[in-house]
Amino acid sequence: EVNTSVGAADIVSKLSAAKEAGSLPDITNTTYENLPNLVINGIADDITDAFGEYEDQIAPAAWNLTTFDGKNYAVPQGTGPQFLFYRADIFESLGLEAPTTWDEYAEAARTIHAADPQSYLATFPANDAQLFSALSAQAGATWWSQDADGWSVNIDSPEATKVADYWDGLVDEGVITTLKTWTPEWQAALADGTLVSWLSAVWAPPLILQNAPDTAGKWGAVRIPQWNAGEQVSGALGGSGTVVTTGTAHPEEAREFAIWLNNSTDALNAYIENASIWPANLAGRDLPGIKDAAPDALAPGFEDFYTLAAEIDDETVPVTWGPNVALAYSSFGDAFGTAISDGGSFRDALGTVQDAVVADMTKLGFTVE
Repeated sequence: EVNTSVGAADIVSKLSAAKEAGSLPDITNTTYENLPNLVINGIADDITDAFGEYEDQIAPAAWNLTTFDGKNYAVPQGTGPQFLFYRADIFESLGLEAPTTWDEYAEAARTIHAADPQSYLATFPANDAQLFSALSAQAGATWWSQDADGWSVNIDSPEATKVADYWDGLVDEGVITTLKTWTPEWQAALADGTLVSWLSAVWAPPLILQNAPDTAGKWGAVRIPQWNAGEQVSGALGGSGTVVTTGTAHPEEAREFAIWLNNSTDALNAYIENASIWPANLAGRDLPGIKDAAPDALAPGFEDFYTLAAEIDDETVPVTWGPNVALAYSSFGDAFGTAISDGGSFRDALGTVQDAVVADMTKLGFTVE
């Protein structure tokens, strides 16, 4: 039996409830940011005996995100190199080049909105804490870190606050919108050109086709803008792995299947075709579906999409995820949603998230410096 109804935002709570009820599945997919919680709560099983020998076959960033104290707790599936997807046809009609810095990005937002007050370069979605965390990491923020003395939480660090202030300014200026992603309104805006770009990751092209099919062949894909001209820095956006749970009655078979699911040619070809996955398995990056084709959403001239994905993967800063990412993301949605609706400041909203995360970790018994 396969259950595909649980999204990333609910996976921790659903699996925790299943553990209490004694009904954990044999395996589960999870995002990298939720894996530490599953390890701490005894849901993700140690699969080192079966998977430890695969280290030289897996992208280092993905290996590190699934390995704790030298033990493997998930089979990496893919990584999430960030991209700026933009409507190449609209940019060309306005004489715009893809922005390479955040200053250029802001200027493009002003130009696009001035040319058509119904159009926006982008949205700032209060329901996408994952995106904001990636943009914060690009700016040098480290939301969680850990040493022998305990945890440090720096969600409202100066680096992250810089990102919050930047987006707050664009929202106040009225040159970007605040539609929440994955809503019917967002889908319509992506389809009709109200939204002219999307800050996303390598996995986005099939979703563009799904949500805006008439825009196929009209999108460009480039590195996300940089804070300093000439830099090439990115944050991880997404990526997931397969966990064998501690509740499985068939641990050997579950481990074998989890490894096959993310490393076999058949499975990787299916992922590439249907989900534009950027495999964590290094050999998977040389499969014909990646080497010989660009996603159908992209315009001519962007055939190097996967070559660029490999470069961005190498430019992605390391990240440490804390034990209560789900709480942080929920708090982010509440605090930033309130700031948008009530006209509050994004930096204050970030401080609210910081306080909520520290309070929750302290309540759970973690030492927070």
